[in-house]
Amino acid sequence: MLLIEADGKSLFRQVGIPVPDGVVVETETPLPALPGDGPWVVKAQVPVGGRGKAGGVAVCRTRQEVADAVRRMIGQSIRGHVVRACLIERAVEGVEAYVSLVVDAAEGLVRVMYSGDGGVDIEQAALQGGLMSAGCEADIESVQGGIAGLAAAMTPAAAAAFRPVAERLAVLLFEKELLLAEVNPLFCTPDGAIAGDAKIVVDTNALERQPELLAFIDRRPQIYRDVWRKVHEGFDFIDLDDDGSIGLVTTGAGLSMMLIDELVARGGRPINFCDIRTGQFRGSPERLIRVLEWLTEKRNLRVIFVNIFAGITDLGEFARLLVQALERSPAQRVPVIARLVGTGEQAAIEYLKSARPGLSVYSDMEPALAKVIAVAAA
Repeated sequence: MLLIEADGKSLFRQVGIPVPDGVVVETETPLPALPGDGPWVVKAQVPVGGRGKAGGVAVCRTRQEVADAVRRMIGQSIRGHVVRACLIERAVEGVEAYVSLVVDAAEGLVRVMYSGDGGVDIEQAALQGGLMSAGCEADIESVQGGIAGLAAAMTPAAAAAFRPVAERLAVLLFEKELLLAEVNPLFCTPDGAIAGDAKIVVDTNALERQPELLAFIDRRPQIYRDVWRKVHEGFDFIDLDDDGSIGLVTTGAGLSMMLIDELVARGGRPINFCDIRTGQFRGSPERLIRVLEWLTEKRNLRVIFVNIFAGITDLGEFARLLVQALERSPAQRVPVIARLVGTGEQAAIEYLKSARPGLSVYSDMEPALAKVIAVAAA
């Protein structure tokens, strides 16, 4: 899970990494007191990269320009995430560098990286050999040693900016069980280094041990909606495309990913990934109702595709819960196509055809996919 910049910088402050003065706003008006006399930078707070190139960052020289930028960004969609908050900071100038610590799961290491050329084109700097890196054993002493080794190979000015920030990032990485802690850009100024941005990736498997990170999620459920659902609902529902037209009610992570690939290959636009975990229904349609409600919030929803492969779960029970959920949900106005395979398959298909004559139900994937694509395109 990627934290928004404002939350990442609140963690930076705790370990002593300097950040610009700033304020978070969640509505267009009224505009609060701004830090300093300007200029300011207005940044959309979305848990996704690439916001600068998508119009989510603006440098403003007057209070009116700040107000205009906030008004433009709030409600805007950036890579499938609606902007619900903006961070307004005092603008900082200086040489831009890059510092990060990342868990390299494939190698079982923590990798420390530095470049004297930070900013939006850091990937190019890395490709051109401008990235220093050290792979360290996954304990803080080894990482601090790797940081010291990199600093020894730098100019005194670069080392003075890099080392204290990297050492504090290491503390944060281990204390909060993070997967990535990155500063890009790190502004190197005559008064010291300042973190211009914060990219923090949280290990969701560690959340139960990290109450402060859980508090971020509960404070901003609309921003961290995918993880909030996982924490509070106990299953995975991940938004993929707010402009998509095909809503998915599916079970099994691998099966769901395969289904998304098949739909995309046929020109479809799935709205979401879903692993609803039918074994946890316990005779109640509530979980299905919530999924259907989330889908019907999508403005371009044209069809709902229910794809369930049942092992332990009896499809007859699932079919009855699906009918109950449709009767209590706005989704009853949306065409529903179901593909059911597994225990109790034939009885479930016959029940759905009787209880919901307008619902198309299949046991084979190919005709089900063809029907979904046709309805979505109609």
